Amino acid sequence: MLIVPPASPGITGGRSAPHPLLLRGARLPDGRIEDVTVADGVIVSVGGNPPGHPSPEPVDLRGYLLLPSLVEPHAHLGLPGPAWATGGALGQPAAGRGRWVTARSAPAMADIAALAGSFAARYLAAGTTAIRVHLDVATEAGLRAVEALLEVRAGLAGILDIQIVAAVSAPLTGLAGTASRALLRQALAAGADLAGAGPGAGAEAERTVEALAVDAAGAGVGLDVHIDESAGPAPRLLGRLIAIAEAGFGHPLTISHLASLGTRKKERRHAERLLASTGIGVVVLPRSGPFRQHGSIDAAACGGPVVVRHLLQAGVPVAAGGDISPEPTSPAGRADPLETASHLVTARLTPAEAITAISTGGRQILGLPSVAVTPGSPADLVAIRAPDLWEAVTDVTTDRIVLRGGRVVARNLATADLARPDRAVARSSWNLPGALAPGIDGATSFRGG
Repeated sequence: MLIVPPASPGITGGRSAPHPLLLRGARLPDGRIEDVTVADGVIVSVGGNPPGHPSPEPVDLRGYLLLPSLVEPHAHLGLPGPAWATGGALGQPAAGRGRWVTARSAPAMADIAALAGSFAARYLAAGTTAIRVHLDVATEAGLRAVEALLEVRAGLAGILDIQIVAAVSAPLTGLAGTASRALLRQALAAGADLAGAGPGAGAEAERTVEALAVDAAGAGVGLDVHIDESAGPAPRLLGRLIAIAEAGFGHPLTISHLASLGTRKKERRHAERLLASTGIGVVVLPRSGPFRQHGSIDAAACGGPVVVRHLLQAGVPVAAGGDISPEPTSPAGRADPLETASHLVTARLTPAEAITAISTGGRQILGLPSVAVTPGSPADLVAIRAPDLWEAVTDVTTDRIVLRGGRVVARNLATADLARPDRAVARSSWNLPGALAPGIDGATSFRGG
């Protein structure tokens, strides 16, 4: 794996490539194989060599599927890892009811930055050029996580966009919430992009999101709120968030962890219409238990993948996230949106719908310019060694080439060595220390994917 750091020669202001590139023989999402020329950070032609760009630098993409780069709309990169955790993780509901546990030791800012930077690099190598990160703004850790991610974001400027959600711990209202609200305001003043919380359920949850909206509006930022993803919907909390948008909140509002819109068709359709009319974005987390369960038991009644399809059809901005965190309580998986897409396909969405949820949908919710493999589009792209969308989503190969602003910023080349059964040297000892390279002593090497 090779990742080009922001300070590498040839990056102009951290953005566009110094020379035009000719992406030769790329397969497009519709199956066509074309040459794609990029220059000055945008796609200038699909097929052929446009006038004014006579000698672009070739990049061989034969055997690769060329797509818009990926987006991770929901991650927890700044949380402390297993060595630091003394209790439950912020964002991990206790007993599945939305009560956030905050007991933990407080890691140093440098440790959080190193961990977050490592995860950000993995995302970049997977083809991700934008991430929204939910960070613990709790009384134990203070602003350490926010400060650490601000440092990581500055180091990756122009290569990887990082949006920071300052996620506050309950309580947030009354005298008991004074400390949490003060920390939230400090985090937003320091540079966090949105306010967030996991308000749980009931009347207190409604008061919590109202208080959150007041502080967010005062700072001129949006909201990204975790909503309870248990089997039963949270209609009152969902209704309160819609009411906040209808009252003229005036900033982006996102609902994360949504797995259900209700058990009755009329109720679901009403919620879909309101979400579409207010422009509220929805982020689903298909690795979470309720989403997978609903996809296999009674999708029509409970939600799961049907929620995604119906919301898309209603015109609601929808994205899918991985919910990745260094915590041991985090859902299993890699820092790779294609794994998230594979869960959506398993839950009976089409590959095209799944790719939309981890690219176009994510950009819409994060407020980023749209990307497509068409002339005039930003050249933020990922080339995946796969023959079509189905293989890209289901095989989840790590063999990828990532472009940001028309410049190759990461290469992830997967290889495999196979012993040849027709040779005497084809034995298990060839991979032991000191053994000859398999490609030399009788094994076959090939590039994965």
